[in-house]
Formats: sequence, structure tokens, C-alpha cells
Amino acid sequence: MELDSHSTDTSMELGSSDPTFSLQSRRHSYLEKIRSLPVVSAGGWSSSLSSSSRSARSSSYYSSSKSSSAAGGSRHRYVPYSNSPRRVQVRLEDKGPRDIARRMVRDGFMGRLIGEFGRAPVSALERWFSELDVGWVLRSALEKEKSELALDLAVQRWTRGFTVMAEALSATQRYLQEEGSTVEGPAVFMELPTTAGQVDRDDLRLVRFVEATICKMLAFANSLVAVADKTWNPMNKFSGLMNVRSCISHVSEIIMLSLKKETLWLPDSDEMKGLLNKTSNIFSTTNDNLGQAIQRMTNDAQAVTPVLSGMRSWETLPQSAEIHNATHLIMGYARLFWGHIDELNSILGQSWPHRILKCDIIEQMISNLIDHLEKKSESFSDPSLRYLFLLNNSYSIQYQYLAITGYSLPSDSKIGIKYCYYRNCYLNVSWDTVLSCLHIKMPTLWFSKTSHLARFKSEFQRTCRHQKLWKVPNPELRKSLRKAIIDKVTTGPTGYKTYLEAHPEQEKCGSNQQDMEDMVNELFEG
Repeated sequence: MELDSHSTDTSMELGSSDPTFSLQSRRHSYLEKIRSLPVVSAGGWSSSLSSSSRSARSSSYYSSSKSSSAAGGSRHRYVPYSNSPRRVQVRLEDKGPRDIARRMVRDGFMGRLIGEFGRAPVSALERWFSELDVGWVLRSALEKEKSELALDLAVQRWTRGFTVMAEALSATQRYLQEEGSTVEGPAVFMELPTTAGQVDRDDLRLVRFVEATICKMLAFANSLVAVADKTWNPMNKFSGLMNVRSCISHVSEIIMLSLKKETLWLPDSDEMKGLLNKTSNIFSTTNDNLGQAIQRMTNDAQAVTPVLSGMRSWETLPQSAEIHNATHLIMGYARLFWGHIDELNSILGQSWPHRILKCDIIEQMISNLIDHLEKKSESFSDPSLRYLFLLNNSYSIQYQYLAITGYSLPSDSKIGIKYCYYRNCYLNVSWDTVLSCLHIKMPTLWFSKTSHLARFKSEFQRTCRHQKLWKVPNPELRKSLRKAIIDKVTTGPTGYKTYLEAHPEQEKCGSNQQDMEDMVNELFEG
């Protein structure tokens, strides 16, 4: 399967059986326009239409077509777009694919293509898919050896081509429905041959063409699940499968609506029903297959352990306070889940119809991560380092969750409660020993008369030296921790300042409070 983004699939290479069709189609090449379409970033949800898209949808869809029918001359038509208020995910900018689709109909490309399909279906599909930059879908199945980069490119090209394909088929259906009031309209549009002045009218040409096209395109999506298992890393696989499924959902709405409109003005027949059912079923089956794969990956990520297994730094947790790679990985999943939250809820809701998901799945995944981090950190030999590690990671999770979703975690959430717990544990484990030097009478030997202040000063300096190179990467947390230490050790109810107020006679033997604060403010830079 050729996945080179710069490949040029042309009708000359494909050898169409109809020279006229091949020559005419070369006049109207849409390949470069399709390749230049900007793809929306993964997980890009559009809660409302952009101003340009909204304008395009609310205004009329304009196209002109030249016809040699009895009416003759140039004809113009206006077909309004439907403006759906629901929240839809788009993989491409709305306007681009529709503009290309309009051109395909206006230029007569779609008409000649469907007419050619009735005479030589293989060559017509080759030309159609090549023009959409997905000719490789017809030539071979996905190969398991394909690189991750090539697979990413294939998904991008397929998504782009499928979206343009749907818009072109929809625009063609609208045109044919309008022209169907006369026998000559569709026949001229498709350049159908005539015999003894009689038009070869076959009302199901478009429906057959749609069914054949959709089956070929969805074969790629169905084969993607197995190939992705051995090619993509799990996060890229989730994103790729979700993008493909989102595209299919979007395209199926366009295609099935067009086919249903087509049935309203065509004679009812068993073949028509069969084609409709086959097209609907393959959309449904493919979406189910992708949904099941996505659900398995979601369950693994939510449980945390399956996606962390094999991570070297997870098997042997480093004795460090810094944010662990596991936290970055799981929050990466959280970002992916949130980017596709509506689609994900739709998939999981099929299995858990009575459960209101929203952010629950992300919060549960985060909760499981915290449990795993807490258990793993039991291997730390230094309890102060352990709680600083947990504090760093829990703060990072809260910070990233807010950045990802725009919402703060509930105050009574497990992560919020744990964060406060880790903070208090760190302060107590690290600095209670320092403060105890001021208040606990130590047994002394006859040759040792170390004062409370001397012991306090020594323990304070030792703790600062010990923790100076520990890292707290977030500046807000770093500032907050330093302030908490100063409040506890120097100005708190059992702190140094309070002790001196109770023992003014020892003040001359004490340390400079500003020097102590300066030492604390040097902590956690790493």
C-alpha cells in the first residue's frame, strides 16, 4: 500500500476504459485542493459553528451547471444546508470539503463518474479514489509492517478523502433530485448513452455507486484495528481510532440522510431496500468494531496498571520528588479522553446505558493513578521525600486537570483530599523534628550543655541542606510550600518566633529570622 503523501495517482496511471471520461476528468483535478485541506487537531470539538461556517450553512448553497437539456444554457440552483443545533465533531474545516464537492458537481465530474461506474465500475472507482487521495485503499489491504508514521498519514488522508467523498455524494443527490423531474436531466448529467432516441434511465445508479464506495472505504477502517495493535503506541492508537470513528459517524449522517431523501422520489424496490440496508449495516458494524477497540483501551487506561506495565521507571521507582512519567502518561490519556468526551460517552454509554459518565471516567482514572503512586512510593527510604513526591504529582494532576477541562476537581474529590493529606504529612514529617528541638527536653550528659536554640539551629540547617536539591517544578506549589514552612517553623504557634517571645533572655543566642527565611526560599530548585 503506497502511503507517500506526495504520490500522484492519475487517470493515466489507472488506465480508465473510457478515454473520454479520462480526458475530461483530467481537466478538473481536485487532488491538490483536497491535500491542502487543513485537518482539525485530534479531539477538536466544535460546540458552535464558526462565523464563516454558520454563514455558509444558513445561506444558500450555490452552484451552476451547464446542461444541454431541452432548457439549454446555464442553470443555477440554490439548495439550503441544514443547520443542526447539536454538538458535532468535525475533522476538517466545514467550508473546504463542501467547496470541492460543489465544484465536482458543477464541473460534471460526479455525473461522468457515476455514468462510467455503470459501464466500468472498477476503473470508475479507481479514478474516484485516486482523485480523493485514497487510491491505495483499493490496491491492497493494510500491511502489518507499516510504520507508525505511515499509518498516521494514512488515517489523515483517509479522513480527509472520506469527508470530501460524503459531501460530493450528498451534493450529487441534491442535484439529481432536482433534475429528476425530467428524464433528460440525470441522463445528461451522467452523460448516459441513448438508443434510438431512448434514454437509458436507471434510477439506482447513484445508490449503487454510494454503496460500493462506502464498502471500500470502510474496509480500511475495519482492518485498522488489528494493524494498529502492532504498529501504534497505545495513545496514538486511541487517537487514531477515535478520529476514524468520529469521521465515520459524521459521514454516515450525511450519506444516510442523502440516501433516505433519494428513496422519497424513486420507485420502491427490493434492490433499493437491500442497498440501503447494506450501507446502513456496514456503517453500524464498523462503528461497533472501532467502539469495542476504543472501549478496551479506555478500560485499560482507567485501570492504570495495564498501560503502565513495562514502563521501566514504573517497575523500579526512582527515589526522586519529581513528577513521574506515569503521571504524564495518564494525564495524556485524560487530555485525549476530554478531547473526545462526547464520542467516548456515546461509546461507553452503549455498555453502561444508565450511567452518567461526563468526567467520571477521567476522575476514576486519576483516582486509580494516585492509589498506584501511593503504593509504589512506599519503597522510598526517606518519608519526607516520599510525601514531597506524592505532593508534586497530586498537585500536577489537579493543575493539568484544570488546564484540560476548564474545571477544578471537586473539593471533596479523592485527589483534593489526598493533596491536603500529603501536604500536611510532608510538613509534619520534615519539620516537626526541627520544632521539637525547641520544646522537648533532651537528656544531657555532664559534658554536654547544648541549648534548645543550638539544637534547633543545627537541625534546621541540616534539614535545609538535605532538601535543598529536591525539586518542586511548579512555581506556585514551590512558593506555597516555602511559605507554609516559614509559617510553621518561624511564625507558627510552636515556631521559633513564639519560642523567643516566651524566652526573651535567649534572643541574643538565637539566629537571624531573615537568614532562616532566606534558607527556606532556596529550597526545591533542584
